[in-house]
Amino acid sequence: MLRMKREPTLVLALCAWAAVRVFVFSAAFPIFNNVDELAHFDLVGKYARGDVPRGMEPLDAATARVKLLYASPEYLSKPESESGEPLEPPLWTRHIEADDYRLEPYIKHETAIINHESTQPPLYYAVAGLWYRFGMTAGLSGGKAAYWIRFLNALLAVPLVWAGYSLARLFDPGGEFLRLGVPLLIAFFPADAFYSISNDALLPLVTGAAFVCLVMIDRGLRGGYFFSIVTGLLVAAATLVKLSSIAIVAVALLVVTLRIFGAVDASDRKKAVNGALVLLAAATVPIVAWGVRNVAVLGDWTGNAAKVEFLGWSLKPLRAIFDHPLFTPAGMLLFWHRVIMTFWRGEFVWHMQMVGSAGWDRFYSISSFAFLLAAAVAPYTWLRSVPPERRRLLWLSLIMTALSIGFLASISIMYDFDSCPYPSRGSPYLTSGRLALGALIPFVLVYLSGLEMLLPGRRLAPARWGVLLAIVVLMTLSEISVSLVAFRSPYNWFHLR
Repeated sequence: MLRMKREPTLVLALCAWAAVRVFVFSAAFPIFNNVDELAHFDLVGKYARGDVPRGMEPLDAATARVKLLYASPEYLSKPESESGEPLEPPLWTRHIEADDYRLEPYIKHETAIINHESTQPPLYYAVAGLWYRFGMTAGLSGGKAAYWIRFLNALLAVPLVWAGYSLARLFDPGGEFLRLGVPLLIAFFPADAFYSISNDALLPLVTGAAFVCLVMIDRGLRGGYFFSIVTGLLVAAATLVKLSSIAIVAVALLVVTLRIFGAVDASDRKKAVNGALVLLAAATVPIVAWGVRNVAVLGDWTGNAAKVEFLGWSLKPLRAIFDHPLFTPAGMLLFWHRVIMTFWRGEFVWHMQMVGSAGWDRFYSISSFAFLLAAAVAPYTWLRSVPPERRRLLWLSLIMTALSIGFLASISIMYDFDSCPYPSRGSPYLTSGRLALGALIPFVLVYLSGLEMLLPGRRLAPARWGVLLAIVVLMTLSEISVSLVAFRSPYNWFHLR
């Protein structure tokens, strides 16, 4: 048993490791991957100069120049063995200046392309834009400035690991396995969204912090108007990072409702009501302010209608919704597998092949189902010794996870995707697990709780740790193995001069 006083040092070491790991992998992958990184980079640049898009706007000329000089063809091209053409060296190594007249036709072509992410919520781009300006002030430009934006993710990894530790302490103050296992797994979590310029990178931290604060309110550990305001602002911040984090709003409403109806007397109920009103007001004002701006500028509350129209999606009539294959056992299984595997390891491709392992994808899918199911049913069947407060936190975490995945399911069944390549009519599933990363911290808590409930008690503690450490070590070795192609790329940060 590690002494409690030594735990913060160990967790800080995990925080440092997470930052180093994210930095190294971010540096290894060439900029402008296949997961809309160019579009996010373009938005960061616009926010950096205070230019908030007012519609579906085209790419900037500055974005086009950086893409031409520094982007790698390795993501979406065939390998040399198939194409028969050797990989050309990066254009920046040929000493072509960004304002060279030979670039003008290319830049003209690129700046006619619409940035389909233009109407995304603003928080990530505002934060990353300030970080970008700081880097440019320090003299960074071109590809180095683009990597500088990516390296912000390494800093975000530190409080993310600590937030996981904080939730685990709330869940089981006396249980070493979860207190250390949750931050351990988060520190090694292989999602490639952390290696990309994307609002997905900020989503787990802000949403996770909001979730931790809501749990503290639910437990009655923190009260007062100031803490309610902070929690409400975090809930708002999560939705202003990405709309897929809307699950945290539902969890907030559930928590304040349970708090009110669980009050022991009239005085306690009055405090709960007042705290709930303050929290909801703090959450509502920023969200409504952004919504009003969207109505005034874009014509709809979320600002998403323009993107939906651009992608060619259309809402299906109610009678057609239940025709979706997601309502079949095979469709549900396919949806779960794809969402969970991309939630764990991401969506990068290399030479048009997924950067991943089919064996690990199956492990992620099967173990997530088994461990989450065990966490849900064990406290009511073979493991009745689980305290009520832990059961409640388990259910809040399960609800957060289910709603986050449910958001992807609802989009899948609501829309006709017409000629859109992904999702498509032939495969009408939105299965980008990175969109559900707001549930990362509660998911990891439930995942490891399920493992603990399958291997309960002190006598099986070594087995629990053995399984967890085996997962972490082998998962990391697999991630390194499938990512070696990127480490060898002449287009990555290690080769920039």
